Amino acid sequence: MSCLFKKVLLSSAIFVSLSFGQVIQKVEIMGAKYVPDEVIKALIKAREGLTYTPDLVREDIRRLYRTGFFDRVEVYEERKDGEVILYYHVVDLPIIYKIEFTGNRKIKSEDLEKKIGIETEVGKIDVEELTKGYTSSPAIEEKVEIQRKLKLGRVLSREEMEYIKRKIVEAYAKEGYPNVKVDYELVPKKGASKIVYHIFEGSPEYVSSIHFKGNKTFRAGKLLDHMETKPPSLLALRLHPPFSEDVLKDDMTRLRDFYVSEGFLDAKVSYKIEKKDAKYSIEIDIDEGKRYKLESLKIEGNTLFSYDELVGAFLKKNKGGYYREEVIDQIISNIKRQYSTIGFLNVSVVKDEKIDSEGKKVSLTLKVNEGEPVYIDRVQVRGNYESRDYVIRREMRVQEGELANEGEIERSRTRIFNLGYYEDVSIEPFPAEGRRWDLEVKVRERFTGQFSVGLGYNQVTKVAGFVSVRKGNFLGTGDIAGISVSYGSNYKDNSLSYTKKWFLNKPMDLTGSLYDRRIDYTTYTVSRTGLDFILSRELAEFWRVSGGFSIQRVRYSNISSDASAAIRQEAGTRQSRKLLFGITRDTRDNYLFPTKGALTELSYSVAVPVLGGTERFNKVTLSHQMFMKDTLFDTGLILSLKGVVGMAEPYGGKTVPLDERFFVGGDFTIRGYKYGYAGPLDPNTNDPIGASRELILSAELNYPIYKNILYGAVFYDTGLGANSWKDFKPQNFRGGFGVGIRFITPFAPIKLDWAFKTKKVPGDTSRSKLHFVLGVFF
Repeated sequence: MSCLFKKVLLSSAIFVSLSFGQVIQKVEIMGAKYVPDEVIKALIKAREGLTYTPDLVREDIRRLYRTGFFDRVEVYEERKDGEVILYYHVVDLPIIYKIEFTGNRKIKSEDLEKKIGIETEVGKIDVEELTKGYTSSPAIEEKVEIQRKLKLGRVLSREEMEYIKRKIVEAYAKEGYPNVKVDYELVPKKGASKIVYHIFEGSPEYVSSIHFKGNKTFRAGKLLDHMETKPPSLLALRLHPPFSEDVLKDDMTRLRDFYVSEGFLDAKVSYKIEKKDAKYSIEIDIDEGKRYKLESLKIEGNTLFSYDELVGAFLKKNKGGYYREEVIDQIISNIKRQYSTIGFLNVSVVKDEKIDSEGKKVSLTLKVNEGEPVYIDRVQVRGNYESRDYVIRREMRVQEGELANEGEIERSRTRIFNLGYYEDVSIEPFPAEGRRWDLEVKVRERFTGQFSVGLGYNQVTKVAGFVSVRKGNFLGTGDIAGISVSYGSNYKDNSLSYTKKWFLNKPMDLTGSLYDRRIDYTTYTVSRTGLDFILSRELAEFWRVSGGFSIQRVRYSNISSDASAAIRQEAGTRQSRKLLFGITRDTRDNYLFPTKGALTELSYSVAVPVLGGTERFNKVTLSHQMFMKDTLFDTGLILSLKGVVGMAEPYGGKTVPLDERFFVGGDFTIRGYKYGYAGPLDPNTNDPIGASRELILSAELNYPIYKNILYGAVFYDTGLGANSWKDFKPQNFRGGFGVGIRFITPFAPIKLDWAFKTKKVPGDTSRSKLHFVLGVFF
């Protein structure tokens, strides 16, 4: 061993012995602004009195970095008298309470937040609440993980900040902005630190055209329905559709999945792009291959329902007998629906496919695991900030401890929605423990009356403005208390009313109302001031009966000199005392715009000569309307059929007052005619004078143009108002047909119809009529 080597070995041994032999005298924390010193000391292992080693310090540095609290960590040592003082100098990150975006003109901040999948303010997203009751899936799990990972109200690491930056870049790339640049800065502030992401969007890139090759079975429009990438379209106001190759690649996957779902199991899809300036021309090549047929369908494991009950008529609708996933999914949905009606909510269905590639056939077996019946453990009501729980619970048709019947759950949702207090109602069952599941009732309350201002329009009242105070869900009790003031050019309706829901804690409603109403017709004005009391009771699930009385003062005024004799003889004031009766059966799924079910109403009123009453007549009206949605071809079409028959008869030598007669024709009876012009007219003035009989038939077909918000309609109305049943002959009937649109709002549908009459009548000579029924609330 050389002398030099001995000296180096001796020096190293002395250094190592000094390093491991020195004791830590003190640990100092320096530079921390947001993380308390005692928290940092609790995170590290170095302690006073311990033996100092480099490995100990290196481990502490790693531990501090792993917390994500620190942007930089450095450790300095000072040796003194055989002891070591350690200085931990840190640059800590602030707790982030908010994320802001600047420069984002193309994507609004709230949309960017959704695309990234994060919250931008503390407490804005409750992840556990958001996902409760949802069936897990990879997409949902990914979003949940992001939201949990990037929860605010804590320190975000540099890695997490960079992750958000990458997600912003990805979001913009999908919107056709591949050249976006993103920087960010921390804005530390005691109690409210935030991160601001500065976005420089750059120049967009567009799609100039999309062409398909090889698509023999499906037209280009059908294929575009399955793509996010779209070509320019003036009709769709899509002048510069964004281009993103990542989105286009996903589109290719979606197109192939679509072909596979239609039985083209060997289909191949590829694309080519050509760029000119900032515009891209896309050519999509499709190799469809042979279409597979469904050779057989078997169901195993079903002990409670037969094969025919589970398969239904779905296979008969499968034209050509091809293997189509849509048909199979409908059958699986029907299986689950059938079992859910008897409380088997946890039924599962597994597909077992045997594919014959040579014969281009598929043999399918659906294996049903019936599970066990499920019972309701708890019913939780959420979102009712104004409504009290009992208002919602008393409409439920399933309660704690009962069998979880899907039909009763859906009926409960309909009943709650039809109260008219909520924009949306959902009832979701989710597993709690074993065979007991919880029901979560979520409502989104609408503004039912704190203060409502609006405009209304129809053919009789024309434009009318109104102010309504506390019109619904009074103090969250479900009661309806209203002070309404309505004025228009031809209309006045001021009223004070109160409806006590569940009167005496029974399924009864007691309504009292005071009102002062006026309608100005062309040649006369009718005013009514009165008091009504009506008590209605629910007899069965869909049935309700009502009874009450009405006290009114009726006045005819402003009668034109050229008005008909029938109108002139009504001049003056009379007293009306009526007894009111009614029976209703309502199975509609939605009171605003039904898609299925029916509404049957029978109303009867009798004017009696008591308490000063001067009228004597009977009036009865029967109406029935049914709604059917296309389930055979699943087009979304909704067919409604309506029939109305009515009769008014005097007694005791009196006549039926003019405004109690039936005026057929107009917005709500036979469209295409002016109000009352599909009934008797004065032979001298051609004014409508009302009928003592009415018969109205109507058919309307609505087709969804945009989601469930905008519908197109075609309709046909026919019927007649007359004074004798003998006059109701086919040749005498009036008819109106036309087209229209329906815009569905949370308050009421806005209807615009263009109708044509089948017969001209004196005084209403125009061939067509625009019908506009509008209600707008603020």
